[in-house]
Amino acid sequence: MKKEKNYIVFIIVVTTIALLGLTSFQAYWINSALKQRKIQIKEQVQNSLNEIVNRIEKFETIKKAERSGKLNKILGETNPNLIGELSQDIHLQDSIVKKLNKYLKTGIEKDHPQSKSFVKDLLSLDFFADFEDRLSQSDLETIIFQTFKKNNFPDKLEYALFGQKGELIYSNTIDSTLLKSLKVSKHQTQLFPDDFFNSEIKLHILIPNETSFALKSIWVMLLLSFVFLVIIVSAFYYNISVIYKQKKVSIIKNDFINNMTHELKTPISTISLACEALNDKDLSSSIENRNKFIQTIKDENIRLGNLVENVLQSATVEKESLTIKSELINLHSLIEKSLKNNKLQVNNKNGVINLKLSANNTLIEGDKIHLINVFSNLIDNALKYSVNTPIIHISTEDVINGIVIKIKDNGIGIAKDFHVKVFDKLFRIPTGDRHDVKGFGLGLSYVKSIIEKHNGTIKVESQIGKGSTFIVQLEAAKEY
Repeated sequence: MKKEKNYIVFIIVVTTIALLGLTSFQAYWINSALKQRKIQIKEQVQNSLNEIVNRIEKFETIKKAERSGKLNKILGETNPNLIGELSQDIHLQDSIVKKLNKYLKTGIEKDHPQSKSFVKDLLSLDFFADFEDRLSQSDLETIIFQTFKKNNFPDKLEYALFGQKGELIYSNTIDSTLLKSLKVSKHQTQLFPDDFFNSEIKLHILIPNETSFALKSIWVMLLLSFVFLVIIVSAFYYNISVIYKQKKVSIIKNDFINNMTHELKTPISTISLACEALNDKDLSSSIENRNKFIQTIKDENIRLGNLVENVLQSATVEKESLTIKSELINLHSLIEKSLKNNKLQVNNKNGVINLKLSANNTLIEGDKIHLINVFSNLIDNALKYSVNTPIIHISTEDVINGIVIKIKDNGIGIAKDFHVKVFDKLFRIPTGDRHDVKGFGLGLSYVKSIIEKHNGTIKVESQIGKGSTFIVQLEAAKEY
């Protein structure tokens, strides 16, 4: 037994270490995946910033072309809202820039005077009166959010455009804390890298809850890892519980078999000795001795039958096919029948039964045989654990929609820790130095099962040395 216990502990320790190792590995893998995802986000943000710079450069080129008065002529269009549309459509920008490049290339190759004038306008440093005229905040916002949305970034992001001396030019927030975070943000770029005089104007981007955004992109893997981990831990806990339960059941069954063997062996041995005595002419010649041996055989046979009946009752309850044959019966008659069945045991112990059957609505629906067995078991249990002369009080009373039956004894009592366990199959209350109490631990388990099949309840109230009271509540019969 000790070797088996050590083996179970060894399995638990090894499995626990393996689970901790697996959990640590998953945590490390998730942390690595998160770091890698943050690096990817940083690269994607930088690519988006480069794309924004490129778009602004194209947008600015088209705007200069439009200001020169030559854009509509080049495109063969007259649209006063063209610049507004260009800030909304980056694909249109690409198309127009291609046309401008083609126009410039063709004109320069032919040394066209209009092309030279157009190039001069595009290269003019003082073409715009102020920065707002060069790039409005609304145009900048449109390009920023349109670019990031195309690259699958969240709509909620903060931006700020800082001048050459660090002064704020544009921003979509006035929160001082956010502005401070924007100023030190790692996501930044020069907005006009090719403009010598404005090369220090920088665009800063801040993605709120960047870690949450990174986690969202790997949430499927995180969820699966968590689910699998929970399944493994749950399975481990379940298996360990089953192992300990099986071990406990194994111990209880071994005790049950040993106890049953002893219980059955005693009456069989007694009957065998009585039979041998009857065959002995010297011993059986006396009528008094003969009747004594016959009575002994009869009593031991009844005892043997009761032991077998207890085991059969328990086996019957566990069968799913067990059916309750309900009929209208009188509860008080059942109790009196149960007392009659236990009269011999009561008389042998000089016991006293006090009846106080006060219930008026005594009709119930149930199985007569099983309910008689229930009360017989409870009375027998009270007799077993009573101290000295058994004094048993049996009472009934009416309750709403039912009847309560109380069976109280003057026995050794039950510790509070065992109040629930006494109804478990094969459980026997430890009796210390008392070894005269016989049984298999099946009676109360059978009682509870039958009571529950009648939609009733049973509980015990007890203290060590003050006896026990078993309280049964059954439903009253419906009116006919």
